[in-house]
Amino acid sequence: MAELLLTAPHSGVPHHGPVTPQCPVECLLTVLSMCTFNPLARADGAPFAEPRTVGDVADLYARRQLRKIRGLGPRRVSEIEAALVLAGLNLAVHQKRPRAGRAATRPGAPSSVAHPLEDACPQEPRS
Repeated sequence: MAELLLTAPHSGVPHHGPVTPQCPVECLLTVLSMCTFNPLARADGAPFAEPRTVGDVADLYARRQLRKIRGLGPRRVSEIEAALVLAGLNLAVHQKRPRAGRAATRPGAPSSVAHPLEDACPQEPRS
């Protein structure tokens, strides 16, 4: 059975031009399958309102809330992640920041701070 296209009222579908976080969620139609877009746009069974913008989707992704939407399993969430990257969004901007007073890494994990004696670009051959 073919799925019907879900669109929000008063929206332009699909979007032409660069996709920004302020764009309506329908701008992702060019990079998402309908099987992923429809439950995402409706937020089926989720404890939060449906995302209105691409930025809302990126925030839900960063907070790991997408799996709370009925019909979005690991494969569909991976599709959304790829779509956001393909659309040109920098997901690092939307990554959840650690709370104040907490270490950014778990105990025993390698530090993200480079050693001061290390070369800034390890790919460069040393003479």
